[in-house]
Amino acid sequence: MSVDILMATYNGEKYLKNQLLSLQQQTYSDWKLWIRDDGSSDATILIIDEFVGKDSRINKVTEGSGKKLKAGKNFLGLTKLVGSKYAIFCDQDDIWFEKKLEILVNFAEKNFLENTPSLVFCDAFGYSDNDGVIISKKVWLWYAKSVKEFLFFNSGYQGCSILFNKKLNELARNYKADYFYMHDDVVSLLAHVFGKVYFIKKQLMLYRQHDKNVTGNISVNFFSRLVLFFRRNGFVLSSVHFNERKAFFHAYESMMKNEDRRLFCEYIKFGEVNFFKRILILLKNDFSLGGNRIPLYIKTILRRPVE
Repeated sequence: MSVDILMATYNGEKYLKNQLLSLQQQTYSDWKLWIRDDGSSDATILIIDEFVGKDSRINKVTEGSGKKLKAGKNFLGLTKLVGSKYAIFCDQDDIWFEKKLEILVNFAEKNFLENTPSLVFCDAFGYSDNDGVIISKKVWLWYAKSVKEFLFFNSGYQGCSILFNKKLNELARNYKADYFYMHDDVVSLLAHVFGKVYFIKKQLMLYRQHDKNVTGNISVNFFSRLVLFFRRNGFVLSSVHFNERKAFFHAYESMMKNEDRRLFCEYIKFGEVNFFKRILILLKNDFSLGGNRIPLYIKTILRRPVE
């Protein structure tokens, strides 16, 4: 069962070599890597060329390279190259533990149904680039088991943690919405609405934290999370994710189950009505953050609805 690994790079010379070496050390070796650079001005291309010349599994994608697509469009566009049974996104700056692919593929083989769009994602250790040590024992506080538990996430599942099947890739490569923010948001939304989502509670990689992280850094301890939660000028829904979900709904409304269609309508209404109606929407629809209601209710009380 081959796996297509999809990597978008941009000025990653400081980290890229270690990530590529961690791929080559995987105990599951039946993979192909597709790399598309987005116009790096450092030595990223030289590093890519070096590895391409030494490992036939590593492929440099020239079509669309250097066009400043940004991470979301670069990654999602690479899904058009997938021909394998499974695909996985790979960031340029993390480090995969040697059994990551083996564990994810074995899980998929035992649990995925061929004709059901499916994804499985794993956890990670937060790793400090400055200090060279693990600073967080996990990245994910919670995960969703349904659409109503997922809609209020201001993200998708972390792209580099996701392994997904060909059926889900077909949906991603032909994505219909006219706007999206990140590739992992797209795949996560598609899986929750049209397929299955699974979570492995294992830390299978080092998620590197540095000042150039595209999607920001994680809060690594209870106090910092608490400060972030009660910060001034906070919001319940980031505008990019709110608009992304609205665009998704308009594109896929006719294909949705009635209950999912109703939940999306209520979610969109949340961003447009007054405080008391927002509370009623949460209660009526049993919305939560991965099954956790209280954090969502507190955020709704303390913050404005949309960024």
